[in-house]
Amino acid sequence: MNRTRSINQYLTHWIYPYKGKFHPQMIRALMNIIGLKKGDTVLDPFIGSGTTALEAQLLGINCIGIDISPLCVLQSKVKTESIYVLPQIKEWEKKIVKIINQSLFNFDKKTIDEAISIIPDEKVRNFYQMAKLVALSDNARRRQKFNNAFLKNLKLMISSVSDYALIKEKLNLELGKIEIKIGDARILPLENESIDGIITSPPYSIALDYIANDVHALKDLGYNLSEMREKIIGVRGKGQNRIDLYNEDIKEILKEMFRVLKPKKYVVIIIGNATYLGQEIKTVEFVIECAEKIGFKLVKNIDKIIFGLYNVMQKENILIFQK
Repeated sequence: MNRTRSINQYLTHWIYPYKGKFHPQMIRALMNIIGLKKGDTVLDPFIGSGTTALEAQLLGINCIGIDISPLCVLQSKVKTESIYVLPQIKEWEKKIVKIINQSLFNFDKKTIDEAISIIPDEKVRNFYQMAKLVALSDNARRRQKFNNAFLKNLKLMISSVSDYALIKEKLNLELGKIEIKIGDARILPLENESIDGIITSPPYSIALDYIANDVHALKDLGYNLSEMREKIIGVRGKGQNRIDLYNEDIKEILKEMFRVLKPKKYVVIIIGNATYLGQEIKTVEFVIECAEKIGFKLVKNIDKIIFGLYNVMQKENILIFQK
């Protein structure tokens, strides 16, 4: 079921306009290719918009999603957890809409903040927080009135979660267990050899400014943007130093993925060569070389054309390694 015009944004996938999203159909195919089964655990150490988590959940595969960005963690949780609190979400819709209608002539974001703050259940509160952030995005990017955007998106989000609940019931789906948390991919909070598969895409921070793209949402959540820049991979440093720091981080990430992955299992890394300061950064070749030195074996290198990021890169590579 799809509430949008995009074939890639079915169920709750569409919630929040995150730049550089995976195509969910591709993630589903990759889970099948690397042999993940119901009850297995897949890791995405850069969970981003939560595509891996939602597709795993639908397939009955457990997923651990980690991201340094609190915005990514929030949207991934909302997409996968809201189905469990749908009745409470619907109950609060009446209360929230009533508050908005009562304060129609002096309505602002503060009105919504106050209403959301009194919701006791964290999952429900997260859902309404996300609806507010989507409205802020529509206001900033499309110049839509905030209150109109909030009410429109709230209705659409509830419809999407309802669709998900209906699909689960009709198909008798046994959903995978999802755990989403803030963390650093360079220091994974996981036991050695505890993961059945990894599917991820390291950030293109050298070429894409994720903070600038989501500045309105991150500010609203109360985060210090300068501090965040120091934590996000590929943002630290300038010129060649930025590339060197990014490469060092990639090495640490590969070591951690090797450590937590079970023997003979697979890791899928979707990555491309970005352009920075007028030159192509050979990230794909670097990742292959480092991964093989660590002990991974490259079993497949698939070219993937990118649509929509031609100003940054024209293609990605899907690298499948085995431990």
